[in-house]
Formats: sequence, structure tokens, C-alpha cells
Amino acid sequence: MPRKTPSRTTWNKGKSVGRKPALTSRQVAAIKTVMAERSSLRDRALFAIAIDSCLRGCDLVRLRVSDVMLSGEMRDQVRIQPTKTKRQAGSAIVFEPSRETQKLLRRHIDAEDLLSTDFLFFSSQGKTAVNKSLSERAYLNLVKKWVAFAGLNPETYGTHSLRRARPALIYRKTGNIRACQIMLGHKTIASTQLYLGVEEEETLSLARQFEL
Repeated sequence: MPRKTPSRTTWNKGKSVGRKPALTSRQVAAIKTVMAERSSLRDRALFAIAIDSCLRGCDLVRLRVSDVMLSGEMRDQVRIQPTKTKRQAGSAIVFEPSRETQKLLRRHIDAEDLLSTDFLFFSSQGKTAVNKSLSERAYLNLVKKWVAFAGLNPETYGTHSLRRARPALIYRKTGNIRACQIMLGHKTIASTQLYLGVEEEETLSLARQFEL
């Protein structure tokens, strides 16, 4: 009697795979509006700096207070060495948190009584003596919740939707791919073009102009 082959469910069944779309400025504004009423101060600060910094999730959750604050004052300019490129010279990501982001970060730091060596974002279960940073999985789950605030499908968007938001807007407005490359900390412009889907979007745009 032949053996029955056990049923297998593919890992991506029912999930949206591939490059996640960047959030638009309108979607970011909508999310911030809802978060102001429903979300914790920590989450509002996390979302704000995620948009401003364009950091990968792995680097974002490992930010420490000293990264954004010096001698009790918020830094106007933040410099982070990404985990993926920490051995490459000149690969640091430099960004300027907006005034609103700085205010949220300051309020969050004060409310949690964080020290300069503490992780900026920790588990929602509360700050402990060990002070473990927020996990990347927990951050992803938060992103899924946030995009739903704007009426978006959580399965379509991910953490890179936040990372891409600002550079995608800048490229659409200016066409300056080099600025986007620096902002994202990519080694080559080709990587940035692929990451933002520049060639694909331009191809589709041209196709729309020459319909048959």
C-alpha cells in the first residue's frame, strides 16, 4: 500500500512576497494622525524616527539613547553605522530627526527615565534590568498594525515600506538617485535603483504613455 505523502503548506501561502511598496506622504500623515489617538508614546516615537532615519529594522530596534541624545540634549544630526555595512568605510547613515520627532523622543526618554546606555526602544512588557531591545519580529508586528490605521493591507506592507518612504518620495520629486543612495547607506547606485524599483517604475511609466 503506497505511503501517503504528508501535506505541506508553502511558507508564503496567502502572503504577499517580493518588494514591499513604500509608504506615501499621505499614508504617513494618516498613520500619524491615528497613532496620536491610539498608540503609546513609544510607538509614536518609533514610527517617527523610522520614517526620518530610513534605517533597517535590525538597526532601528538597537538604537540607544546615546545615539539620539548627547549631554541631555537631542542631537540635531544622528550618525549610525549599519549592521550590514559596519566594516565598510564611509557607509554610515546620517540623518536629521525632525523637530516633532525630537519632541516625541524626548518625551519618551523622560517618561521611561532612560539612561544614555539604555536601548531607546524595548519590549512592550516593560523595561527590565537586562533592558532587552525590541525584537525585529515585534517591530514588524507593530508595522502591520500601523499600516492598517491608514486602511492598508498589512500583508502588502512591511518594515521596508517605512525605510523606503522618504527616499522614494525624494526620487519622485527630484530624480536624485545619488542622494537616495547616501540616505539608505547603499554601496552602489545600482543597489538603490533596485531597492526603490526605479527602472521598473520608469518602464511602466513609459508604457502608459505609449499604449497601443
